[in-house]
Amino acid sequence: MCRAHVNHITMLYRLIYTSHASGQPCLQDILTVSIDWNKAHELTGGLVCVGGTYLQYLEGEKGSIDEVFAMISGDPRHHDLKLLEYREVPRRMFGDWSMAVLNWNAETKAIFHSFSPGHEVDLYTTEPSTAAPMFRAWASTRHWDAGAITPTTTCTASSGNS
Repeated sequence: MCRAHVNHITMLYRLIYTSHASGQPCLQDILTVSIDWNKAHELTGGLVCVGGTYLQYLEGEKGSIDEVFAMISGDPRHHDLKLLEYREVPRRMFGDWSMAVLNWNAETKAIFHSFSPGHEVDLYTTEPSTAAPMFRAWASTRHWDAGAITPTTTCTASSGNS
């Protein structure tokens, strides 16, 4: 009797959300916890924090994405959580690290403005249709901290909108 083997194909999902920070966020603490948790749950992604607003991209198996988003939703460091995208994707964009924080500088700000021309920097107003392409553009830069936060990686109350 011949046994049929079914290959278990893991579906990969992407979740992008934005929220406002409650108080002054400590990005090093967030990064340290995220790296460990994400490694254990095979999640990868990137976090941007400007002007007291988070924009985060997460990718991994659906169960892990659902679990981490439930934790984020209940985290008192966030309020006004807004889901921008949650969908199946063919491959990872951030496969090189479990979590990294974007350094906000002239180049990364210019990328934001290329997707939101004429608008001041406000990550909370990111359009769902531009969130993933904007992360793709940011991912192609070398402005990510995937370990220790550099002095230029901050989430200040001012977004430097000029």
